[in-house]
Amino acid sequence: MSTFLKKRLLLPLLLVGITLGALVGGCGKEEQIKVSDTRFSMDTFVKIDAYSDKPGEARLAVDDAMQTFQKIAAATDRYSDGGPGSLYEANLKAASAPVQVAPQLASLLGYLQQKPDQQLDISIAPVVDLWQLARRQTALPSQTKMDEALRHVGREKYSFDPASKTLRYSDPATRLDLGAVAKGYAVDAAAATLKKHSAVTCALVNAGGNIKAVGNKPGNMPWRVAVQHPRDPEAFLGTVMLTDGQAAATSGDYQRYYEVDGIRYHHLLDAQTGQPSRLHQSVTVIAESALDADYYSTLFFLLPTPGINAHLANNASLNVVVVENDGSIFISEGLSKTWQPAKGV
Repeated sequence: MSTFLKKRLLLPLLLVGITLGALVGGCGKEEQIKVSDTRFSMDTFVKIDAYSDKPGEARLAVDDAMQTFQKIAAATDRYSDGGPGSLYEANLKAASAPVQVAPQLASLLGYLQQKPDQQLDISIAPVVDLWQLARRQTALPSQTKMDEALRHVGREKYSFDPASKTLRYSDPATRLDLGAVAKGYAVDAAAATLKKHSAVTCALVNAGGNIKAVGNKPGNMPWRVAVQHPRDPEAFLGTVMLTDGQAAATSGDYQRYYEVDGIRYHHLLDAQTGQPSRLHQSVTVIAESALDADYYSTLFFLLPTPGINAHLANNASLNVVVVENDGSIFISEGLSKTWQPAKGV
């Protein structure tokens, strides 16, 4: 859910972004010019490719979208002081008194409040911190310390009042971590900002593999997005299609990890055990929003495939590409006609 190895595997993620840049064309007219910007935020590279016949105005639009993204990054970062109403402030003060949170944080907490899934628990920060320390020592957390950290995890440890936009913790050691959803929320907000600028004909927003389409390609054609191979950073499994407003996100055990005695310990932690989930190698979700894609890619990584199927049966807007631990690939029915596997896959 959160990062305990922040930069090690940025390059494989960027390879997907570079593939995207090579695949896209202009939007509509031949004179469309691509305006691109890449910045570092939320421990990853954020890239926006926007197309316009007014490149000067498009550059201003992209800058506006990047600033929108950064405001959400500041509000949801638990490691750096994002000012009044930020998650950083809430984690410091919400055990003593209710903290009124920033609008961006309130919106995200409101979304999460509607999700009943116990496997994805944003109060997992004490466990994440334990793993961060263990990684620096190239070791594993002791069970005693893990049990202590887990004592401070659980939905009953915090409460959010959407009416007053206040957050309160019942346990002074509880801390929230929004790494499972913050990028997706910020990508949606950046895309919404781009849509406010009439000079932008179409665009792709890519925050470390959290991708959203703004508009369609020429002739109302969908965008093709590469899904990375979880065991080969130079390869991809296949491509999926995104149409205007659709988004994709991937959670995998290859993104942030370290090894002890040849065993991989990654950042996607089961809130019940505090241990890395070992059900899948990667899960890619295609959804109607980047927030949904981010949320469900994390949740589905923590669920066995039958549990994923149960969610898909109740939500027709979600589609998945799941790479199981044995390397086999599960494609949801909604992608059966549009999934294009890479050669040899």
